[in-house]
Amino acid sequence: MKKSVFFVFLLSGFLFFCINMMHPDAASAKDDRKTLKLFQDLQGIIISVSNTIKPSVVHIEVVKKTGQIKYKSLASGLVVDRKGFVLTNDHVVDDAMSITVTLPSKIEYPAEIIGTDKQTDLALIKIKTEEELLVAKLGNSDEVEVGEWVIAIGNPYGFDRTVSFGIVSGKGRVLHNLPIANQLINDFIQTDAAIDPGSSGGPLVNLKGEVIGINSIGFGRGQSFTIPINIANEVKDKLLASGTIQRGWIGIAIQPLSRDYARYFGNPQLEGILISDIIADSPAQRAGLLPGDIVVEYNGEKTMAEKEEDLNKFQVLVSQSEVGKPARLKIVREGVDTSISVEISMQPKVKADEFETVFGFTVKEITDVIYRQYMLEDKEGVMVSFVEVGGAASTALLEEEDVIKKVEDFEIKNLDDFKKSLDQVKDRERIMLTVKRGKNLRFVLLLPKQEEKGATP
Repeated sequence: MKKSVFFVFLLSGFLFFCINMMHPDAASAKDDRKTLKLFQDLQGIIISVSNTIKPSVVHIEVVKKTGQIKYKSLASGLVVDRKGFVLTNDHVVDDAMSITVTLPSKIEYPAEIIGTDKQTDLALIKIKTEEELLVAKLGNSDEVEVGEWVIAIGNPYGFDRTVSFGIVSGKGRVLHNLPIANQLINDFIQTDAAIDPGSSGGPLVNLKGEVIGINSIGFGRGQSFTIPINIANEVKDKLLASGTIQRGWIGIAIQPLSRDYARYFGNPQLEGILISDIIADSPAQRAGLLPGDIVVEYNGEKTMAEKEEDLNKFQVLVSQSEVGKPARLKIVREGVDTSISVEISMQPKVKADEFETVFGFTVKEITDVIYRQYMLEDKEGVMVSFVEVGGAASTALLEEEDVIKKVEDFEIKNLDDFKKSLDQVKDRERIMLTVKRGKNLRFVLLLPKQEEKGATP
């Protein structure tokens, strides 16, 4: 009997069991034994699958630093190559000072980051070991169905290789209410199998013993989200090849075209995606796209979004486009169909590089994401991301979100300029910064030498 048929048979047995529990007089002893056998078979499958996958699940411990405070975080990972490559989440290793992987043998190994991808919350790390690593079998996440039974394996709260059982609750989920939500382009699998702190990076497995996703985020029972394994595998291959991910970008801000908006634009039946803004000096601006244009096709594929979560499909289409190649957009502008060719550029950096100074503050480069998120007037300078309480910067009243425009007479256009300027002034007793706070320029006078004298008994 095929497994898929067997699973249906198991479910039928479960329903029959529930009916018999409500009407015990209708059940014979023979039927009870059959039902019990079905549950024993299901239990055996869960145990078998768990035992097959657990040797491929590793425990990850990461040391991070926020300001002057170091702390440890725990997570999970999945062995995807016998040479020591492990898939986990980007948020697990982000800003890591050190990463330690513990194999099922309980032996610990330091790990290095091969590459990360913030937009899918995936990271590939590697350990050097002579141990024979077991690689889990990967499934096809495109074939996952809502209602399918699944197993999540990870290390919640540090408890190694914990198994939880549930179903696929939904597909194509887009998460909005997260700090990283505006950076994610991934459609999540939702499951009610428990994904708790420490489970991130572990596998979600079907009852055939195939990994169908990498667990990412949990919001409590029934609210767990997993990255589809097809996306994870694609990201893994790209990171193995180059350590980076190149994504297509055209430079537009978009929003759903609801029925009310469609009526306003004169066609209640119109389906598409509304362009709300054009980023300066972007491919979209050079191609002549305008705010108010409605995208109805992208490279021949129809596009539509009536809700925010529907936008993700279009964003994925653009991101998967080949850099340097033209994309053909069919748009509706003032009721008239128009075709526009846009040359795909490489997506600007999403994660900003940071630099911790010796003066008690940290800065980050101003990426396009930060420029738009903080509604800055321009992209020149560096933004203060952390100020140590009691340090020279704090005493000088430097604040987080200040944009440093000058260090003494050195003009700051980017992070490299800032680093070079500090090398020139680091031995001075007084350092004058020119910062932009809101719309106003301010002077901030650092007195690092006084701080050193104050620390001397």
